[in-house]
Amino acid sequence: MTATPKTLVDITVLMDALNNEQEPDNASNAILSLAAKGRIQGYVCAAAIDPLHTELARNRGRTHARSAIQRVCDILAIAPVDAGVIQGAIGLGWRDLDDALTFESARRIGLDYLVTLNGADFDHPALAVHAPEEFIQSFEERP
Repeated sequence: MTATPKTLVDITVLMDALNNEQEPDNASNAILSLAAKGRIQGYVCAAAIDPLHTELARNRGRTHARSAIQRVCDILAIAPVDAGVIQGAIGLGWRDLDDALTFESARRIGLDYLVTLNGADFDHPALAVHAPEEFIQSFEERP
């Protein structure tokens, strides 16, 4: 891993962290903690913000959702989605466009890792994909 790995945090990890904020052993929370402490350069795909807000608002109310989105944006940088990212994502031919947008936004800005709870959906050699537990373990094992 690079000194400060550039890591995109997928919406699945964010939902897990935000829905389980009170669980100190939750690996998704640990990923956000690494980003908050500057031990990784954390990113979220711009295309994930609206669905993340929608799901949080549905489950916990609009006020909580807005607050949670603000916390995410305070911790993670935004990986942009522009016309090139959209065309690249479509060109991947993946079944789920949201996963393709996430992957392509990370790839286009040169990120090192993508952390997700659904790694099988991101099968591509251009980017290292890890589950939160796997990423933390490899992060802790580095010199």
